Amino acid sequence: MTMLVTLQQASDHLRRDTTDDDADLTLKIMSASAAVINYLKSSTAAYETTVDSDDNDVIVVDTNGDPIVKDEVRAATLLLVGVLYKGRDGEGFDSAGNLPMAVQCLLYPLRDPALA
Repeated sequence: MTMLVTLQQASDHLRRDTTDDDADLTLKIMSASAAVINYLKSSTAAYETTVDSDDNDVIVVDTNGDPIVKDEVRAATLLLVGVLYKGRDGEGFDSAGNLPMAVQCLLYPLRDPALA
């Protein structure tokens, strides 16, 4: 399962000072990451890309070989993790199941405009 942010990044964002619920937070990171990728309609839209010599988009990787997540995607994922973490009973989502407006605002310019 894809995680667009690390457990440490999410912990820092939430200003957590415990590791007691790391398993729960990891689940929320995976769920938020999946929701972000689903909203974008493309798993590659979440990552920094470059064009190779054959004019193909190639995902940029860091020195560890991990794909580099775009800043706005990382920020949107952290916002969504915060909503999931703090509103464990479903608060923060409307009845239609839309993502919070701040998350949508960050991701909308990256979204694939093709109809599903």
